[in-house]
Amino acid sequence: MVTFDKNTIETIAKVMADSFKTDPLNQGLLRGLTKKDELLRAHSLIHIDTAIKANSLQLLDGNPKAFLAGLDSNDESVLRDIRMVIRVYIKTFTMLGWQDIKTILSNNKKVKQVVNFKWQKEFINSRYYRIKIVAVDKELRGTGAFRHLVTPVLDQCDESNIPVVLETHNYNNVGLYEHFGFKLVTTIESDSTDIKQYCMIRYPGKSKTT
Repeated sequence: MVTFDKNTIETIAKVMADSFKTDPLNQGLLRGLTKKDELLRAHSLIHIDTAIKANSLQLLDGNPKAFLAGLDSNDESVLRDIRMVIRVYIKTFTMLGWQDIKTILSNNKKVKQVVNFKWQKEFINSRYYRIKIVAVDKELRGTGAFRHLVTPVLDQCDESNIPVVLETHNYNNVGLYEHFGFKLVTTIESDSTDIKQYCMIRYPGKSKTT
């Protein structure tokens, strides 16, 4: 059993921040800020803390440098998500100066047009599993860590006969997930930004790479 002590949590948050530093959504949201790296790390800590409390964080063989955060739709909580968003806003406003606050509010106004976590309702009317985060430290990339994180989740969902959903704002991830049986079902875009949200579903029984 993994003990999520302070050092472990900080390592996980660092891996998450480093992994998503070049993500188009984060780049769009943090563009022009003077403390973008510090803010991304702080946001990552909040996301990881929320995932731990929701019991949705899975480490690869107990290694905090490779993890997956995901949740069965039966275990999702709107209240928990609202609390996390409030914590993110409070942390943002306490870390940034007024000029940076104006910048991030302007950035958020643009990118929020392509952030939708309810898109799956158009395709699924019952239970599903959502993969929220998959992150692997650069020193573990190429070792099969990503596959070892994702495959058990897919196998479990096959056994439960439920689809798996995810969204990404990085087009490079689309092909990777298609490799595991996911299908791109819709793309959310807006005239206000070049960033797009790619929405993917893997239905039970789809073949995946071993």
